Amino acid sequence: MKVKIVCTRDQETKEVELPMNEEELLKIQGSVLDRDSVGYIAGAEVKYYDTQGKEIENIFLLNRQLYK
Repeated sequence: MKVKIVCTRDQETKEVELPMNEEELLKIQGSVLDRDSVGYIAGAEVKYYDTQGKEIENIFLLNRQLYK
């Protein structure tokens, strides 16, 4: 399942294919947030969307469900 990870501050986007290794997913999420080292300090958030543009509440829970 393809999922887009989007930084709400500047719309930086990465696309991932789930299921995937959770550590790798965390690294990708971090790269979306911390490109310019402000990340959480500036209040940037990350949102997740499926291919139809529907928001995914918990990408990590979805990732675990897809592994089963």
